[in-house]
Amino acid sequence: MSQYYNILTEMLSQKQMSISSIARELKKSGYEQHRLILTGYLRALHDLGYLEEIDIPPSIVYTFNANMKRDIYTVLKERLKDMDASERLEVAVFLLSTLLHRPVFRYELELLGIEAHKTKNVKESRDVRLKEHRAAVTRIKIPNDDPAYEINGDNGGVLARGNEILADIINDLMNLEGLKAKFQQTKLT
Repeated sequence: MSQYYNILTEMLSQKQMSISSIARELKKSGYEQHRLILTGYLRALHDLGYLEEIDIPPSIVYTFNANMKRDIYTVLKERLKDMDASERLEVAVFLLSTLLHRPVFRYELELLGIEAHKTKNVKESRDVRLKEHRAAVTRIKIPNDDPAYEINGDNGGVLARGNEILADIINDLMNLEGLKAKFQQTKLT
C-alpha cells in the first residue's frame, strides 16, 4: 500500500474523522487532494473492508476497521510484544527471514518496535544480493544504507519459539474448530 494509505490509517486508527477533517489533516501533512477524490478513495477503502463508515448527519465519519487484514509487521509486533526482550530480536529475525526468504532490514525490525543489533544468534548479513533484496521490497521504503540481519547458524531455541508463534498465527487466521482437541493433555497416561 502507499504512504498515503499509511498516513490515512494512522490518523483513523486514533479517532473517527469526517471527510473535511481528514482533508485538513492531510493538507497539514502535505497531501492536498480535491475532496471528491478523497471521498472516492475513502469509499473504496470502505468497500474493501479497510475502513468503517458511520453516518452521523450531516456527515459521514470514517474510522479504521480493527478487524481488517493486517500486514505481517503488525501481526508479528502484536505476537512478540509479550516476549522477553533478550529473545525478541532473534525470533523476529528468524520469522521474517523465514517468511520473506531474505535477510531482514533494520527498518523492518523498527516496524516491530525492535532495536536492531548483533547478538550471539543474530549477525549482520553479508549476502551478495542485498541490493537486489532491497530493490525487491516495494511495499515499504527501505533506506539505501540500511543494514540487514540474519540468524547466525542453527539455534533450536529460536527455531522452537518462532514455530510456536507461526502456529499461533495460523490458529488465529483459520477456523480449526472440529479439527483439533478442545482440551490440551497435561500429563501422559
